[in-house]
Amino acid sequence: MDRIAARILKPIAFAALTFGASYYLFHSAFISLILSLVPLLLGWLGVFETFSYTIAAVLFIAAIVWCVVPVDMKNLVELQTQAAVKEFTAAMPTPTKPD
Repeated sequence: MDRIAARILKPIAFAALTFGASYYLFHSAFISLILSLVPLLLGWLGVFETFSYTIAAVLFIAAIVWCVVPVDMKNLVELQTQAAVKEFTAAMPTPTKPD
């Protein structure tokens, strides 16, 4: 009985951990839900468990590191990201309708 409970509860715990960490990092419930399905489904299926739990662990560590980064650094990263997105969208060709 303990093995069955562990096989069911362990992926749920890692999925909750992944959801919380990715929501803190990305501020998007949709992205967090998709990312949290990776350890949940792979854990329940019993395939690539190490890979899926590694994803959860990396996201959790990244959320902890991002939490302790100073606010000035976060603002700098935000400005650089916005500049990169603006440059990327400016380089994209405008779509034209076929005649």
